[in-house]
Amino acid sequence: MIKLTKTMAAVWVSAALTGCATADMQTVTQGTLIRNVTVVNTRDGSLSPDMAVILASGKIERIVPAAGVRAGAGAKEVDGSGKYLVPGFLDMHTHAMLEADQKPAPWPLLLAHGVTGVREMAGSPALIEQSRRLNADSVAGRIDAPEILLIPGTLLVGVGTADQGVQQVRQQKAMGADFVKLVSASRDGALAVLAEAKAQGLTVAGHLPVALGAAQAANAGWHSVEHLGSGLGILLDCAAQGDEARAALLRGEGAPPVFTPSFIATPMLYRERDAQFYQRVIDSYSDTKCRALAQVFVRNGTWHVPTLIRLRTSEFSNDVQYRKDPHLAWINKGTRAKWEQLATQYDAKIPASAQATFRHYYGLQQQVVKLLKDSGVKMLAGSDFGGIWVIPGYSLHQEFRELAAAGLTPLEILQMTTLNGATFLGKEASMGTVEAGKNADLVLLDANPIADASNLDQIAGVFLRGRYFSATDLDRMKRDVAQAWGNQPLATGDKHGHVH
Repeated sequence: MIKLTKTMAAVWVSAALTGCATADMQTVTQGTLIRNVTVVNTRDGSLSPDMAVILASGKIERIVPAAGVRAGAGAKEVDGSGKYLVPGFLDMHTHAMLEADQKPAPWPLLLAHGVTGVREMAGSPALIEQSRRLNADSVAGRIDAPEILLIPGTLLVGVGTADQGVQQVRQQKAMGADFVKLVSASRDGALAVLAEAKAQGLTVAGHLPVALGAAQAANAGWHSVEHLGSGLGILLDCAAQGDEARAALLRGEGAPPVFTPSFIATPMLYRERDAQFYQRVIDSYSDTKCRALAQVFVRNGTWHVPTLIRLRTSEFSNDVQYRKDPHLAWINKGTRAKWEQLATQYDAKIPASAQATFRHYYGLQQQVVKLLKDSGVKMLAGSDFGGIWVIPGYSLHQEFRELAAAGLTPLEILQMTTLNGATFLGKEASMGTVEAGKNADLVLLDANPIADASNLDQIAGVFLRGRYFSATDLDRMKRDVAQAWGNQPLATGDKHGHVH
């Protein structure tokens, strides 16, 4: 009889386990294998290290421990060692379709920054049709572009009466709009738009009209508030003197909105007469009133897309950090010149005291975003690129930084650009998390996004419907855009486009 020592037993057990592992090893023969990657759970921020993620036919087919899988001759392997896998980023407020016919279009810049889906906020029958064609071409592999997730019809501006509101919503339905975007209206016009949209099975998003309080809008079914309401926005409802200021504005004591391209680019240039109202809100702001308003949003399921970067570039239109940003290499020279002209006009036309008021207001807006998040208000990340100094793709990462500066956690920011978008769209079965069966729209990061939101910038690769774009591919996209506009490509100290 052979005496079995502990050492011999350990060797035999190890050999047996190794044999089992070899026998059970799965071989991936097609699609893509992302090996040894850490999968980030966007629901709770937990991490699953050393995983193998198998992609096939534009979907996540399986997620298994990396030790039990290998790539066969017919599969592509991507080394995920030391890297983190998250869903593709969603920019939930863009004007991408307005630039779709440019050469280059914004798609390469968006993809290079991890954006695999956008919610379009400009609309018309032609843009709706064009967005449908773009999505079809992207699915067919004829173009590499993020999915246009939603698009409105022609924007509703100056809806004066209830009859006008009803008629315009019916027109939106007929043109195939996914939702209604309201920019300005009377109180009766806005309420009619909300009621008719509900009757037509549509939702309403956009700028809150001054004539309609934020709580009343939420109670009437307003689905998504953009830019904190735009202008004075919801902060008017957070101020002790808010009702008085609203009444004065409705009497015409402020500057009437004039929706020209310049107004859209830098609206603060046209609000110098309104600076007194911004100051009045600042001076009489009430945290208690704002928390009560937040609970109205929570009860009604009212979403918010703060677009802090858009608010900041408007309220700091002449800031040198934007005027000298090297990332402007990705913007055509005509647009850059227009933005610089508007910044110069801002310097010349807006008194220093009004500029100080607008900048102080931005700090209050950041504070309110933190309050809304802490109160449980549902929120999405969006850049509103198309406005002054707002650069496609890159601006979403600026938004992440502004949200972090406002006090949101890295997980909350990650959720705002992934999971929350899926919930908003009603597409949690296909997107928002890295799980088997979901779309293979993914971002590979060099650092842990749960540890620091700035790590969302550290993009090592992007998967669009399962197709892999390496860091080299993404760098080439950025370089090509700059060269197409006749600009020098960014001089970078790393592969992510951050200048040192």
